Amino acid sequence: MDFSAINWLAVVVAAVAFFALGAVWYGPIFGKAWQKGAGLSDEDIKNGNMGKTFGTAFFFALLISVGMAMFFFGFPAEPGCEVEMTADMGAMYGLMTGVFFLFPSIGMNYTFAKKSMSYILIDSGYHILAYTIVGVILGAWQ
Repeated sequence: MDFSAINWLAVVVAAVAFFALGAVWYGPIFGKAWQKGAGLSDEDIKNGNMGKTFGTAFFFALLISVGMAMFFFGFPAEPGCEVEMTADMGAMYGLMTGVFFLFPSIGMNYTFAKKSMSYILIDSGYHILAYTIVGVILGAWQ
């Protein structure tokens, strides 16, 4: 594995973008619908340890961004034959990861947890868009 091909600043920016999207997605866009689907009251949200919640969420966004960068740049087909990644390729890889891996995985788990399709789509939609954004950033900022 070749870590020298990874732009670590792009990884951090991608993680920040992932996290910032969550603030908008689960705030003004789908906040109330998500809260209802999760079965959380305003009191539950208010009494949560938000520092721990946000810190953990950012850690996971960073871990995802590192993982995507490793897949994009850390595994050349042959040593010295690195692929030139573009924003378009990154977007496609991120989108396909979201649609074909995350959406079905989230859907399966939430189906057994008896969650509604709208709740599945809120969480899956967030991840599909976030992975696409991370892909764009990593691909464009090689």
